Amino acid sequence: MRVALIAAAMLAAAPAFADFNDKKPINATVTGATPSGYPRTMVEGLNAVVRDTYPGSAVSFKPNSPGGGVLAIAEKQADFTATATGTEIKLANEGQSPYRTPLKGKFSYVMMLYDNQYMHFIMTKEWADANGIKGWADIAAKKPKMRLAINRPDNPQTTIGGPYEVMKAYGFSITDIEKWGGSFVLGNSQIGLDALTDDKADVFMNARNLGDSLLKEIASKRPLLWIDGDLAHLQKAADTFHFKADMVPKGAYPFMEKDYPTVRMWVSLLAGAHVPDEVVYKYVKAIAENEARVQSIGGSLKTAFTSAKMSTNPAGLAFHPGALRYYKEKGLVK
Repeated sequence: MRVALIAAAMLAAAPAFADFNDKKPINATVTGATPSGYPRTMVEGLNAVVRDTYPGSAVSFKPNSPGGGVLAIAEKQADFTATATGTEIKLANEGQSPYRTPLKGKFSYVMMLYDNQYMHFIMTKEWADANGIKGWADIAAKKPKMRLAINRPDNPQTTIGGPYEVMKAYGFSITDIEKWGGSFVLGNSQIGLDALTDDKADVFMNARNLGDSLLKEIASKRPLLWIDGDLAHLQKAADTFHFKADMVPKGAYPFMEKDYPTVRMWVSLLAGAHVPDEVVYKYVKAIAENEARVQSIGGSLKTAFTSAKMSTNPAGLAFHPGALRYYKEKGLVK
C-alpha cells in the first residue's frame, strides 16, 4: 500500500516535469513595439519563427512602447514584451517614473535579443558652429539654446536611460534645456529625424542602427556632427542601467572624422509572471534553434543575435522558469 501511495504521489506531481519537446501549439501575445518601424518588424519576424515551429500556434503582436510593454505584461494584458532594456527593468521593479508602483515579481527575464542598440547624439554643424559646441562639456559650460529632438520620457530607454544620464554625468539635466531658452520635439526617432530634415531641431538624441541610411541622407543635405565626449563620463551614465560605453567608429557616417563615444544598450524579451512555463520554454526553444532565420530578420538581430548569448542577463533579473529550464538543459546556465 505504501509503495502504491508513493507511486500515486509521483504521478500527481508529473505535470511539473511535463515534456515540452513536442509540436503542440502555443498561444501568446507579444508587445513592446510601436505600430511601425524596425521593432515591429523584429517582433513579427520572431513570432513567425515560433508559429512555424509549432503549427497552429496563435502568436500575435500587440502594439505598445518599450515602457508600456513592461506594464502590459505585469498586468497580464500581454505575455511577452520584446523591447525591454535595463532601464525599463530597473524603473519598473522600483516603481520609478514612468511607473506608478513597483512591479517587481510580476515579470521575469526570457532572453537577450541583441546588445548593439547605440544611442545617437547628433547636432547640426550650423548650430554647433554658432554656439561653439564640440561636445557635452561645451553644452554644460555654455548652456546654449537648442531645439532638441528626443523621445518622450514614457519611452525610458532612449530618454531616462540614455540622454538624461549622460546629461547628469556632465552636470546638467533635461529640465535645464528649457531654462536655457530651448525647446523640445518629442517623439520616436523618425519624428526626430524629420525635425532635423525640416530645420525644426538642432540636436537629435535617440537610438538608431549604426550606419542608418536615413541619417546619412539627412547629412548629405544638412551637415551634421556627433556630440563628442569621453568614455569615463559616458560609462558613468551607462552604469546606472547596466549598459556600457562604447565607441562609434568613424566609418559609421561620412561626417565622422574620428571615433566617438556613446551609450551601447542591450535589448531583451521579458515575460509576465502569469505566462505558463510551456509557452515560454517553447518560444525560447524556437528562437534558439532557428538562429540563422532569426538573424535573417535583419537590423540588430542580423549583426548581434546568437543563440549562445540568449541567456546573457546583465541586469540579473530572475529568469522565467520556462526559459531557465531550456537554458539549463542546453548548459547555458548552471
